[in-house]
Amino acid sequence: MAEAVISNGAIPLADAHEDTLEAAVREHARLVYRIAYSVLRNHHDAEDTTQETFVRVLQYRRKLEGVQDPKTWLARIAWRVAIERSKRRPEISLGESEIGKAVGELRSQLASAEERTLGREMTELLESLIAALPGTLRDAIRLSSVEELSPDEIAQVLETSESSVRSRLFRARQVLKQKLAKLEGRYESQG
Repeated sequence: MAEAVISNGAIPLADAHEDTLEAAVREHARLVYRIAYSVLRNHHDAEDTTQETFVRVLQYRRKLEGVQDPKTWLARIAWRVAIERSKRRPEISLGESEIGKAVGELRSQLASAEERTLGREMTELLESLIAALPGTLRDAIRLSSVEELSPDEIAQVLETSESSVRSRLFRARQVLKQKLAKLEGRYESQG
């Protein structure tokens, strides 16, 4: 029956009952939420996506009997649900000129009282730069840096090879370095 906790090996989904689903929710809800948030960048949408992910787990439990890696399996479902939700809403991101302007404003307003705020604003800047990456690079870097998944786990979530994931991560980091250097150069020329 469903005596094994969902994180210990294969999931006996055909016989899963509420206790097993409850254990899955308790153990993996944060992971599912973080994946949803990394795609959607909205707290409420991420919560809805987290709920929808676990509803799907319940709906498809008989088809997915014997899953060997529940963390990756749940991450894949969460990723797909979040992507579906993101396609239903308009995408909003900062343009490069707005990012440059934001960096300039950040640096000009820097004072000791604002140093704690700087960390948050730099995080927002990096999130904006990541959001501007092409989809394949953005997906890989978010799963790696935000969700701290291994390249193997990312490959399973994105249904691609591990070497492809490693290549995407390398290219994403290179693009981000170039964009940050370009923004730094703009700041230097303004100052």
